[in-house]
Amino acid sequence: MTAITLAAPLAGWAMPLTEVPDPAFAQGLVGTGMAIDPTVNELRSPCDGVVLSVHRARHACTVRAASGAEVLLHLGVDTVGLNGEGFTAHVRDGQAVKAGDPLISFDMDLVGSRAQSLVSMMVVVNDGFTVDGQSVNREIAVGEPAMTIHGGSGADTVAPSSAAAPDSDETGERGVVLPIANGLHARPAAALVAATKAYPGTVSILCRDRSANAKSVVALMGLGTVLGDRLTVRAAGPGAQDMAESIAVLIEGGLGDPVVDGAAAPAAPVAATPAAPTAAPAAQPAEEEVGPPFAPGEEVLLKGTIAVPGQAVGSVVRRFRSAVHVAEEGAGPAVEEPRLHRALDSVIAELGRSAERMPEHAAIFQAHRELLDDPELLDAALADIRAGKSAEWAWQRTARLQADALAALADPRMAERAADLRDLEQQVLTALAGKAPSVGLAELPAGSIVLADEILPSDLAGVPAGRLAGIGMAHGGPTSHAVILAAALGVPTVVALGRQAERVPDGAPVVIDGNRGELLVFPPEDMLETTRTAVAARAARREENRRTAGEECRMADGTRIEVFANLGRVSDAPGAVVEGAEGCGLLRTEFLFLERQSAPTEDEQHRQYQQIADALEGRPLVIRTLDVGGDKPLSYLPLPKEENPVLGLRGVRVGLREPELLRAQIRAILRVKPAGACRIMVPMIASPSELLAVRRMVDEERERLGRAEPIELGAMIEVPAAALIADRISAVADFLSIGTNDLTQYVLAMDRGNPHVAAQLDALHPGVLRLIRLAVMGAKTYDRTVAVCGGSASDPMAAPLLIGLGVTELSATPAVIADLKAFIRTLRMEDCRRVAEAALATDSADEVRRLVAETWPAI
Repeated sequence: MTAITLAAPLAGWAMPLTEVPDPAFAQGLVGTGMAIDPTVNELRSPCDGVVLSVHRARHACTVRAASGAEVLLHLGVDTVGLNGEGFTAHVRDGQAVKAGDPLISFDMDLVGSRAQSLVSMMVVVNDGFTVDGQSVNREIAVGEPAMTIHGGSGADTVAPSSAAAPDSDETGERGVVLPIANGLHARPAAALVAATKAYPGTVSILCRDRSANAKSVVALMGLGTVLGDRLTVRAAGPGAQDMAESIAVLIEGGLGDPVVDGAAAPAAPVAATPAAPTAAPAAQPAEEEVGPPFAPGEEVLLKGTIAVPGQAVGSVVRRFRSAVHVAEEGAGPAVEEPRLHRALDSVIAELGRSAERMPEHAAIFQAHRELLDDPELLDAALADIRAGKSAEWAWQRTARLQADALAALADPRMAERAADLRDLEQQVLTALAGKAPSVGLAELPAGSIVLADEILPSDLAGVPAGRLAGIGMAHGGPTSHAVILAAALGVPTVVALGRQAERVPDGAPVVIDGNRGELLVFPPEDMLETTRTAVAARAARREENRRTAGEECRMADGTRIEVFANLGRVSDAPGAVVEGAEGCGLLRTEFLFLERQSAPTEDEQHRQYQQIADALEGRPLVIRTLDVGGDKPLSYLPLPKEENPVLGLRGVRVGLREPELLRAQIRAILRVKPAGACRIMVPMIASPSELLAVRRMVDEERERLGRAEPIELGAMIEVPAAALIADRISAVADFLSIGTNDLTQYVLAMDRGNPHVAAQLDALHPGVLRLIRLAVMGAKTYDRTVAVCGGSASDPMAAPLLIGLGVTELSATPAVIADLKAFIRTLRMEDCRRVAEAALATDSADEVRRLVAETWPAI
């Protein structure tokens, strides 16, 4: 193995890649290296080598060093769209260069005014090399030592392949012309990887005598493809020809980028006319500043997002994580590889023990096991070890890169899976250090309220019920695996409190309110005592409420209100029945489709749905069809990358785009016995035509199965337009169910996964309540039932308002059902209608909550 030092190719301010205003570089998708904000207008070679390619837009070139490392030099951000204007290349493909030779000069004024940024990147893009010693966070001069590359021994060095040989000897091949204006850059490369990753064989993309593994974003980008390139898709393994054909079709469709007409023609010369100016980037939110610790007596209210309802009083135990520093250099692959494998085996064994301790949540620990089995994760770590790195350094780097990529996804549920990778990072590092597995929070004093940047699933794996009083997180989301475990333990939890939570000192008395999403620090002593009394009284009432939870729910005036449960997996159903659920108003079927490499079969789905129906013992089961989309990627379901995925391919739109996936799910539901047990609910309906299209599928599959009995088909009201035309949708729906989580974020234009606005997101905003009333009024046209299955159905303050607006079914978190039914039994319809009408006339959610609290102070 050799090491070479790269010289700075530009003068200016040197910075880490993480500060580059381009996610593909900042997240390490392109490669490893550094960046420079230039003060000169000439890019020079960082080493002796050969110019592999100069991009057609002349804004980038790749130099291969003597060791075989391929160094991409990329001038500016979003400069490819300038089509070469302002750039002059001084070298050509295949030309030998010496360190310091001029490569490209550029007009700083022109490029700086039209590009997003002049910050320029130097990264190693091929496998088998590691980079360290980046000289960053300082002014650097051209030619100064900038960073060191380790690995390789010559220009012909090829990184060892870790791909297993396919069991089948089938091969397939298909040619295709690349129709993407800027070639296989980060976005289309990622889409291509998503489409090939689950395939058990190998897939390669050949271009201009170079080949890249189609399961590697970095390798695909390293091909240096351009519009009009003739690519060859080559597959080896079972169904190889079909695989090659399907990948070629995806490439022809643009892989999420616009398709350029006439791409089959040779690429046109770079235009001499000025390019359109690049739009100014949106301002990035500044990093939240954290001040000194809050002082005793300094009463502070922190607002976050409701995760697990409930209220508690206790003393704070801080669990904010500090960075773990590990040695970079290892003792060689012969030592480090076995160490990593032993650590992984140790963690896998501990995951098995955790699953035994919490069998009802074994799926969470199985998902962690599958992450550890991911070949991309292991192969990347082994590649670093073979380049001389320690097992700790290799594992930490690989896990963090993948966690950061997940955290950057638009969908909060997928972004929350980054916490799982951070959890595994810590567990494996602990095992490598020879330490016993962490006991997490299991040995904290009873009644502790834990404050952390983010609680991990392993922290809660051994915690006995009743040990913790509450959990507050600065970050995290309400659907993370840790929150699911906290809910199972009945621990009130608030997430997305922001970094001000770091100012709460150890031992500080606090009141955590999971019903409101609040943390009150250093409250007055009389408030502490009052809250303790209220919590104790509530616990006593809860035990009493559970004794009558199995009875049907009727208001004080006799009005029938059905209270169902929201379920997310098979193991949730028995506990929901114990809590008094009268059925399931929302089965989130994503648990069957996420965190796996292929879609569940019809039989697999049917078995799971039947188990849930059996556990409900004849109670109604409302099954929501798959709700994924461009922001919730499935590796086996390639969908285009979207600028604003929450407004793109989601819910029913995906089902209609992928009809066979939807039909398989419909057939599995239709097969559940008894025939009347299930209802089908379709997410993200915006027009009657969408529901009619699904109804036709249901009728066709019912006929194919020979099922005579009809099945109820309902629409979820999550899009404001659907609430406005609820009367038209009710004409073709058997029932409506309002998903207040999405409806609220669309009405208020606030992303519920964004911690900067999540605390302001409240379904009791009068604008949301007015849309709910419109939906109920529309449904009355055809005498349709209206349910609420979103988060507000679990909020006791929302119940009287929803009932007063005409909702007759609430589908809530199982843990709150007994208390919710008991509260509803005290209500009268006349009072609910009066307060609901008054709420519609307020200006804010805070006013609405004050109104409810004044009317029903016992909440």
